Amino acid sequence: MAVWLGRAWNPGGGLTVDPTVIHQPAANTREPYAAEPPAPTTANDQVVAGDIPAQRPGFQPRLSLLAQLNRASPGPPLVLTGTRGVGKTQLAAAYARARLAGGWRLIAWVNARGSESLLAGLAAAAEATALPDTGSRQGTAGAGQALRHWLEADGSGCLLVFDDAEDLGLLRPFLPAAGAARVLITAAREPVGELGTSVPVDVFSAEEALALLDGRTGLADEAGAAAVAAELGHLPLALDQAAAVIAGQHLEYAAYLAKLRALPVEDYLVRQEDGEDQPYPPGVAEAVLLSLEAARAADPVGVCTAVMEVMAMLSPAAARCDLLRAAGQAGTLLGGGRRVAASMVDQALERLNKQSLLGFSLDGQAISVHCLVARVVREGLARRGRLASACRAAASAVEMSAEAIVKPQDRAAVREMLGQVTALLENAGAQGDDADENLAGILLRPRLLALDHLIELGDNMPHAIAVGEPLTADLERLLGPGHPDTLNARNSLAAAYHAAGRDADAIPVVQQILAARERLLGADHPSTLASRNNLASAYRATGRPAEAIPLFEQNVAACERLLGADHPKTLASRHNLDLARQESARAENAGRRPWWQQD
Repeated sequence: MAVWLGRAWNPGGGLTVDPTVIHQPAANTREPYAAEPPAPTTANDQVVAGDIPAQRPGFQPRLSLLAQLNRASPGPPLVLTGTRGVGKTQLAAAYARARLAGGWRLIAWVNARGSESLLAGLAAAAEATALPDTGSRQGTAGAGQALRHWLEADGSGCLLVFDDAEDLGLLRPFLPAAGAARVLITAAREPVGELGTSVPVDVFSAEEALALLDGRTGLADEAGAAAVAAELGHLPLALDQAAAVIAGQHLEYAAYLAKLRALPVEDYLVRQEDGEDQPYPPGVAEAVLLSLEAARAADPVGVCTAVMEVMAMLSPAAARCDLLRAAGQAGTLLGGGRRVAASMVDQALERLNKQSLLGFSLDGQAISVHCLVARVVREGLARRGRLASACRAAASAVEMSAEAIVKPQDRAAVREMLGQVTALLENAGAQGDDADENLAGILLRPRLLALDHLIELGDNMPHAIAVGEPLTADLERLLGPGHPDTLNARNSLAAAYHAAGRDADAIPVVQQILAARERLLGADHPSTLASRNNLASAYRATGRPAEAIPLFEQNVAACERLLGADHPKTLASRHNLDLARQESARAENAGRRPWWQQD
């Protein structure tokens, strides 16, 4: 049987490059090379997977809650619940950092906001622990199951954190049912059924709020601090924003309160449809707006503002600092081709971290923005009619990140890029009147690169199909059915169908590709021969060898004419034809009854 080779079944039997496929590796990069297998862990090795948040400038230890976590014995997961902004993630991160310092064998941090980030994080943890059979054959869901079974069998000294879980039901298949592993979940609502033991996290007490404000501002004004805390509902996120502005601008509490109360939020924000039923907690939007205003005032070049706008369009899980550095050096962060040195980007990140607008991972290589902060940024962009431009900048950054992946088996880089593309599409889709066809066109390129990498990775064909089906429809609508990118996406989609065992679904897709290539490239073009072979092989795979025979005959004739009768590709094409004829003959004979059974 002819072999499906990703974008094409090769009629010659060997791997060939489809000329319609776009490959643009980043400049000055090495050729792709095989990934080295991870080193096996031992009892003395410590494995860290995922982006554990570093301690934030205004973090309050909340000793009673940490003590409650420390007292819990292994068993059902602990679920930190509470409204957004109360500090659930920071509390879980403090617990994880303590386990890391205590020498625990495994600390895995998984963003569980969506299915994609959940499965990617579990797969990364499984690979970090060097579990067997967690590669392409098993897929991301299988890797998560393998991690669960490993933790059930040998989970002593292991911590698995599911951060920001929205659909707690998604977690159930991956939660250890036994063993000594500790599982921690943060969620904005109560756990479902018997998922875990709820640990409610509330706003700060009056003492905790005053400790944060006094610690960051140095102001000896307890009454003023209490007034600010009350205005902001004692919410840790809002108080952290307030403390950073008060300290940075050397304000008195009364002056900050006056600025906060005078801010007409409706003049700055346009509510998005997905947030209509989710009002901001008291004071959050105002506090974030004042922080953003302070960041703009302290950075006349605009790097801080550009970073926040790009981050607001990306995944809430995390983004690599390198993504923003590359965007700055390429002139896409600020736009207009204005290049920004990596050192300036780093300075902006440090400034934004001090202002509590974003946070670093423990290793300093990734950054994240709280979902409420990102929402304020997006709604402010929508108010100013700049949401589309921010989306373009983010799309350019993601595109460069995708093109820089020159190591096909770098699963972590591919999964992170896929998460960014998904988030970008979601945030672009919530733009309302700010959206335009030009923006939709800009988003095509990152989506196409994501599909290519998914096919190369080969461990999640259902995901590749879910990406490829709407992408091919959009490409056909925006670029036309004969555009090379449209044909490339169709070919990748057909490859995904084949790899998923859905050859019948691949047939109409390959039929379209063949018709377009015959029309645009001619009957004897190598890409046309490959597509014709793909279609014939799909017919064979679905038990229709008779329909494959004329297609294989055309390829044999073309190869003999162009390459000669003894060329390897000619011989391979002739072999495929012989197999189709044999299968057709067997099918025909199987349908005949002996003469003594005939009427």
